[in-house]
Amino acid sequence: MRGRKLKTTPGLAARPTTDKLRQSIFTILMHDIIDQDVLDLFAGSGALGIEALSRGAHTAVFVEKGKDQAKIIRENLDSLGLKAELIDCDYEAACASLSDNGRKFDVIFADPPYADYPPSDIINTVMRYNLLAENGFLIIEHRAGQDKESRRMVLIKSRKFGQTEVSFYAAEKAKKD
Repeated sequence: MRGRKLKTTPGLAARPTTDKLRQSIFTILMHDIIDQDVLDLFAGSGALGIEALSRGAHTAVFVEKGKDQAKIIRENLDSLGLKAELIDCDYEAACASLSDNGRKFDVIFADPPYADYPPSDIINTVMRYNLLAENGFLIIEHRAGQDKESRRMVLIKSRKFGQTEVSFYAAEKAKKD
């Protein structure tokens, strides 16, 4: 889908991941996205999940509670001819529902409002609902300098991009392998 422009909502309601940042994330992931099941939390325009699908992900589920943003995700998916599940509700409710249905994901992206959801909150929610597949990755975009340590997951790597940081985590048991 290289070069295709995605729609975004006007204003500051959604903070789309920049092209440079998205490219860096997928350069790190490289082939680890092919045939994987992806969850895009706080999806905004859907850019991360759509990028994953365009790079060979098996499935993608988008979670976005903002009605305008959810509409934009659907329009972006339709314009690209992509099929994916869109859950338009609060991320905790979506995580609970996915967990109740036994869903697990190989790659989980989370780009929450930085002030409202520090990395530890996202990690705790993902772990509470047991959404990460064995050997899966949780990738959180957050404000640079926020505490990113966790007792529940292993911080694999972190990259800073100006005022934004992207942290890659794996389940605790993965480090023992």
